[in-house]
Amino acid sequence: MTLEQLPPDTLTEQIQIRREQLKLLLAKKLRSLKSAPEGRLRVAQAHEGRKLQYYHVITQGDTKGSYIPHAQLQLAKRLAQKQYDQNLIKLLRRQIAALDHLLAAAVPKIPALYETQCRARRLLITPATLPNEQYAELWQNVQWTGHPFSPDTPDFYTSRKERVRSKSEVIIADTLARHKIPYRYEYPLELKNGSIYHPDFLCLNIRTRQEYIWEHFGLMDNPDYANRTASKLKAFNENKIFPGKNLIITMETAENQLSSQQVENLIMEYLI
Repeated sequence: MTLEQLPPDTLTEQIQIRREQLKLLLAKKLRSLKSAPEGRLRVAQAHEGRKLQYYHVITQGDTKGSYIPHAQLQLAKRLAQKQYDQNLIKLLRRQIAALDHLLAAAVPKIPALYETQCRARRLLITPATLPNEQYAELWQNVQWTGHPFSPDTPDFYTSRKERVRSKSEVIIADTLARHKIPYRYEYPLELKNGSIYHPDFLCLNIRTRQEYIWEHFGLMDNPDYANRTASKLKAFNENKIFPGKNLIITMETAENQLSSQQVENLIMEYLI
């Protein structure tokens, strides 16, 4: 379902991180050049199959240089590293300059074109990228029919008075709600074989617009349940639903039960 013409910018943050990584490496390489040996390395091989020979060229115009014996191989390595670092420094500087240009072009951000308009104008405009609150509201307001509860299913209710199937699902739902993470409980999804699947939770990262299926497997010490879980994970794989990419998994047994801290950690990692 497409709710907006253009997803929010998540690239700028990655560019900023990359720029800082390049700058740190540039500073490190500039420092290492100060202690590098004078001159450059020449590599020669008299005939194919013969051992490589290394020469230390110091004087400008010298086309041969001084032979570096095997006992001084460390000098050849330092000279080779020096020339590599010199070329790397040039490339790093070009890339940093290019990223600086991209970052300058990214400000102001596209959403600001809409958000800085007066309310009267905003009422008349359909923005390319929706404000987070508006997107979350539209995403959350979708109507669906969940998987029916059997008569013998225990009653568990979230803080939103929403019925779920276990105490652990109450923990997950209430923690999502506390962090204001939009979610749909047992929202129907169609797999590529045409079957309809109702995941425990379909969650939205508002900042990135990324949707995540959250499945909780609560009886992993039961062999039959564990086998069904393995089959479900196989079906996920076949439908390009992968842990860490668009799937969040929690599991528990009678001795290792789900904790609220586990849920908090996963929310902070994928949904904030």
